[in-house]
Amino acid sequence: MPSSAESPRPHVPAEAVTAIAALAENAVAEHRTSGVTWAIIGGHAHDQAILAHGAAGHRELADGRPAPGSSPMDRATVSRIASMTKSFTSATILALRDEGRLSLDDPISAHVPEAEGAFELADDDREPTLRRLLTMDAGLITDNPWGDRQEAMTREGFAAVLRSGLGHVHRPGGGFEYSNTGYALLGRVIDEVTGSDYATEIRRRFLDPLGLTATGWSSGEIDTDRLATGHRLADRTDATRFEAVPLDSPGVYGAMAGLFSSVDDVATWVRFLAAADAPDSASRGTGPLATASRREMQQLHRHQALAPLPAGEDQVSPGFDRVRGYGFGLVVEHFPDLGEVISHSGGYPGYGSFMVWHRDSGVGVVALANSKYAPATPLSMQALRILQREAPELLARRAPEAAPRTLEAARAALDWLRTDEDALADAWFADNMDLDVPRAERRRRLEKALAATGLDASALEALRVEDAQVLSRARMRWTVPAQSGAGSAGSASGGGAAAGGAGAAGGATSAAGAATAPSALQVELLMDPRREGLVQSLDTIAR
Repeated sequence: MPSSAESPRPHVPAEAVTAIAALAENAVAEHRTSGVTWAIIGGHAHDQAILAHGAAGHRELADGRPAPGSSPMDRATVSRIASMTKSFTSATILALRDEGRLSLDDPISAHVPEAEGAFELADDDREPTLRRLLTMDAGLITDNPWGDRQEAMTREGFAAVLRSGLGHVHRPGGGFEYSNTGYALLGRVIDEVTGSDYATEIRRRFLDPLGLTATGWSSGEIDTDRLATGHRLADRTDATRFEAVPLDSPGVYGAMAGLFSSVDDVATWVRFLAAADAPDSASRGTGPLATASRREMQQLHRHQALAPLPAGEDQVSPGFDRVRGYGFGLVVEHFPDLGEVISHSGGYPGYGSFMVWHRDSGVGVVALANSKYAPATPLSMQALRILQREAPELLARRAPEAAPRTLEAARAALDWLRTDEDALADAWFADNMDLDVPRAERRRRLEKALAATGLDASALEALRVEDAQVLSRARMRWTVPAQSGAGSAGSASGGGAAAGGAGAAGGATSAAGAATAPSALQVELLMDPRREGLVQSLDTIAR
């Protein structure tokens, strides 16, 4: 990573902090939550875990006012993180997998015997595997209201639930359906494989090694003087709607939502996970879970279908606002404006929480609130967009880098386009190149594309390897603007399919179907799949 003298680390401007603080303060003022504490999490380029933080509201309300002895929400406040716990359970399952103690493709009953026969299966179905439970596609019924009240369930009680059978909404592997019971089963896997219990194992593997001292499972493990009381929402609209709710004790269902934590501890956890995608991840310490396994957690393993955007005047929907799916205990989303973000929310009787980070930069947001249905998710996503607006360098998308072999081939390819030297083609063209398009024809296509854009061979002289748009480690593209008034409809030509899937078609086409003159010459190179690859396509196209 470059030093700060070489590349100043992006910071959070005061305007952004003010705007994000206002979001939290408004949520309290409008009685959407009794209190909230939030933090901006440092990314790959930052040494500090938290770049900015703030809070609003109180830890406990009574009759709409701060309860006697209650303190304002602050950075030290401990709150339920609820289903954010699933990422810890998933990480523990992957650690056991890495040690060879289980396989993600094991059926659940291989580790939890009482689960045998629990699933409602057709004759051609297979019992759900650990992987299906991790990715929420085991077919189990969504159980948020019911599951939220089962935390204290004992192993014996859970075994009785399994013996009585579980319902389903689709076949195993047939689609996404959020299931807390699936993660309770994964907690039982940890119990059985380790001979201990999931809470002890998660603490031993992650909480203690990462220094998450404010994080725990019960009042006996956390500093209750810092604890935010959870509140339910009564049927009123002012501050008296917040009514304190008692805490549950940890049991089987705690594996899906049982942890308490602070914004500092969550920031440490987020940075540990996010570091797997840092540009220098290979040189960073592995920590308590392999880097590759942390990356595996953050991949989209099961797509979650979203509702399309409202139809326009033509009665046709413009599509979807994002792509969304589930990894292992984490949600993966791709937004047109933000790019790819990783997250998980938490909702529990009395609490709402959210953690989210931007994959490319590692910058994130955490919000912990002490009322049910608190707007932790929209607050955090709005905060990310405020950062994008006020400090776009914070959430900069990472440009792909070409492999050294690709750069070497690109120099040779540009030289061949300029000189037509067979020695260059002999050395760098893969065996398919001349079979697909003979060299003489490839030259004619180049000349035709130059003519269509009003350019001549001198345009090739200005092309440099470092000026290319890098599309991937193996693909590069150069674009040369056409001369004004160049070409005629249908006069462009190319050398095979380009990256966007277009063939050697000429000219652009307007909505009315009339061809227009091309606006640029594009040169695109793609390497073959071998480590010491050669050029498998070299297209010159008038676009």
